[in-house]
Amino acid sequence: MNNLYETLLKYNIKPQKYKYINKACILYTEKEKYVVKSKKRVDKDKLYDYLLSRDFTFFLYPENDLTDDYEIYSYLDEIELDRDEKAKDLMFIMSDLHNRTTSYKDIDLDKIKEIYEEKQGRIDYLFHYYNDLEEVFMMKVYNSPAEYLLLRNIDKIYNTLNYSRFLLEDWYKRITNNKKMRISFIHNRISLEHFIAGRDAKLINFDYAKYDCPIYDYIYFYKKHYKELDMDSLYQIYQHKFKFTKEEELLFFIEIIIPDKIRFTNDHYNNCLQVYNLNKYLDTSREFILKEQKKDQKRYDTKETK
Repeated sequence: MNNLYETLLKYNIKPQKYKYINKACILYTEKEKYVVKSKKRVDKDKLYDYLLSRDFTFFLYPENDLTDDYEIYSYLDEIELDRDEKAKDLMFIMSDLHNRTTSYKDIDLDKIKEIYEEKQGRIDYLFHYYNDLEEVFMMKVYNSPAEYLLLRNIDKIYNTLNYSRFLLEDWYKRITNNKKMRISFIHNRISLEHFIAGRDAKLINFDYAKYDCPIYDYIYFYKKHYKELDMDSLYQIYQHKFKFTKEEELLFFIEIIIPDKIRFTNDHYNNCLQVYNLNKYLDTSREFILKEQKKDQKRYDTKETK
């Protein structure tokens, strides 16, 4: 095991000062800046070589040998863009990653059933959880503001859970009739924070990358940024470059529409914030899904009339 000092000495990197940004350490030498982070994956060399073999170059290759305990990258200064413009650029990069690494594998019906039962169990659990909360709160003479806000919106939660159940049944019926499913190499933590915009745009932090259904990259991005970005226009940019199949889109909708579990504590302000954020998320996600379904129906009707 080599420590950081030994690693820097090995590559003749002589830092004059440093600072931490999140979990990364920025080193300042006389002429250059570097980012240093502890290595989490032992197969980064294979990962990067694979991406290069697929002509995907939108990532940083380390400056050091990947057998070291640390990863050292050149520090890239990012062009200042507003977050909407940066998100648009990210859609092109994400779709390019998925396009270049797409392959198909035989449907594993046991795995499909496992996904179905996990989602079905989560929906059932949340239905009973919120029903129990409703019964407890209804028995109180006086409700806290958060409890009152939840009771006012409890039907929205039930309707959303029923809607997610409907989508799940539709997905399961469709996917079990397929013979193949599409997989891609996914970053698995795609967000604006893991993207350096500019002429030499790069995705960073491939610590959690793996092969899986490509929807999971967009799910992470959606849940991370739905409050601040126009997800409808961004989704259209991404879909223009990498179109989800109907089964992929249904599973994507299911993943983003199933509500989170609110955990009430003695912090009344935080309780209110949780309920408010849940309502906002459900409204935003349901509106997003309904818009996309209307667009799909319109495209289908247009084809039928031709």
